Amino acid sequence: MATFLVISTLVIAPAGILLYYFWVRDRWEREPVSYMLLLFGAGCLSVIPAAIIEVGIHYGSDLKTIGDAFFVSFFVAGLVEELVKFGFVYFLTLLSRNFTEEYDGIVYSVAVGLGFALTENIMYAFAAFQEEGQGFVTLVSRAFTAVPMHGLDGVIMGFFIGQAHFMTDRSKRIKTLLTGILIAILFHGLYDFFAFLMIPLPAGYQGWCIVGLAWIIVVQWGTAHRFVRTAQERSCAQWGFQLHPSIIDPASSTQIPLARQAQISSRHFCRFCGSRIAPNAKFCTTCGSKLD
Repeated sequence: MATFLVISTLVIAPAGILLYYFWVRDRWEREPVSYMLLLFGAGCLSVIPAAIIEVGIHYGSDLKTIGDAFFVSFFVAGLVEELVKFGFVYFLTLLSRNFTEEYDGIVYSVAVGLGFALTENIMYAFAAFQEEGQGFVTLVSRAFTAVPMHGLDGVIMGFFIGQAHFMTDRSKRIKTLLTGILIAILFHGLYDFFAFLMIPLPAGYQGWCIVGLAWIIVVQWGTAHRFVRTAQERSCAQWGFQLHPSIIDPASSTQIPLARQAQISSRHFCRFCGSRIAPNAKFCTTCGSKLD
């Protein structure tokens, strides 16, 4: 029983902790728990179409060479899995009334990505425990590498999904979405490339592969942190709570009430893209949205 609890914790906890971590950073209007669970469950199921496509593309490849590792990393795992996750996020949230700010794109994409990681974790757990003594090692290593990788790819892709959602220019929206997908594929591919290189390379080089994996995770965390901060600031402006010099009453040097802050600040920032606008502007010069 104790062993079962430990295994269950190693399988489920990493995805749950990371999902909560990014969910609580939605400072203005947190997404309903029921909706987050829906997206997380959809992410769990997204493994099915991804696996079907991967089996078809990957058929016959045994990772015997560095070229095999490169192909599988970028054109099988990276490309297929990130496109499938993008499709689930985009089409499940496109018309959602909950999608009210740019940071929501990050939370939604993280939920789907971590759902994908959870199912993948379960599959790896079953496979690993068939080998004597390998199960715990696999689950612990994935808790600090593969699961965060899926979550951080979700942050990166979701950052661009959040921006694109509020754009009215179709060409800019498509470019923004493609940018997010390509960056996520790049990070995913690099991670898998270092992981798969351990198979064809001699044992003496595997230490460098581990260093490469650690480097990718660190760079992903740094990129994700920057995107989270930027999305929070832009969402803040969308809700009209961006502190502006005019919010402090110069005559009394006292803070103006929050409702008044929102009213004043909304005159200076576009509520769709968060860009600064002229006080009497009718349209946003950045995204082209009509201002109320």
